[in-house]
Amino acid sequence: MSSISFPHAPAPFFSTLDSLSALTATLQAWPTQQDYDQLLASARHSGITLPPTLRFACDLEPEAYYEMHIGSTGEVPTRSENWHDWFNALCWLIWPQSKTALNARHVRAIERGEVKRGPLRDAATLLDECGVIVASCRPDLLAALDDMDWQTLFVENRAAWGREIVPLVLGHAVFEQALAPHPGWCAKALLVEVDADFFGLPQSAQLAALDARLAAALDKDDWLHSPRQMPPLPLLGIPNWWEANRDPVFYQDAAYFRATRRAKSASVVLSS
Repeated sequence: MSSISFPHAPAPFFSTLDSLSALTATLQAWPTQQDYDQLLASARHSGITLPPTLRFACDLEPEAYYEMHIGSTGEVPTRSENWHDWFNALCWLIWPQSKTALNARHVRAIERGEVKRGPLRDAATLLDECGVIVASCRPDLLAALDDMDWQTLFVENRAAWGREIVPLVLGHAVFEQALAPHPGWCAKALLVEVDADFFGLPQSAQLAALDARLAAALDKDDWLHSPRQMPPLPLLGIPNWWEANRDPVFYQDAAYFRATRRAKSASVVLSS
């Protein structure tokens, strides 16, 4: 594949990337090393604060563990002509503090001898790959997601989406999978309480605020210590993200919108 068509807004699955559209608009083919270097330079010039040593290193095969190499050098091994790694690079630009904190969490665990992933590293990996930050000023909506009460969350409160609750994608695998959405598609949700004023901010300010809060929380290894603390989020059920969910009958698919088997209030919530 020698050329590429990058997905841009208004496609709702990619809306979290809206603020990067000016940085990627000129790319008409898969990025080369020079393109990745220019992308970082342009991002920094635009005012995005990035780790000073961050660099996307094309087709690098590090001798050390992936996370250890990033932690010691700032180089992110990036496969050429690869959607997964391209979206990973974009997520570094959107969530620089959180991505740094997630990598540091892996480094700390490896340095403690946890080379084989346990619950703490599993949670970090799932958030990094499949995580969606769900921010809301209404605790009842976050509780409905925690309880997997899909009727309350998606049908009865459909009008609240975008006004009082918003999903923002952190996991780069979510973007990759969004290229070909499929039945049963789910992410892992990280629940975040915000003030009502949050919804009056431009998306770039929302992302920056959430990025700083999430990074600070991830610095503490007793927070988000298990994958079970993130509830599943059926992505095709998010209002206005999938045409078929305009019909309430869509949510009657019990195989997709499953009832919870989790303990009540099992999810971690990043409080305001």
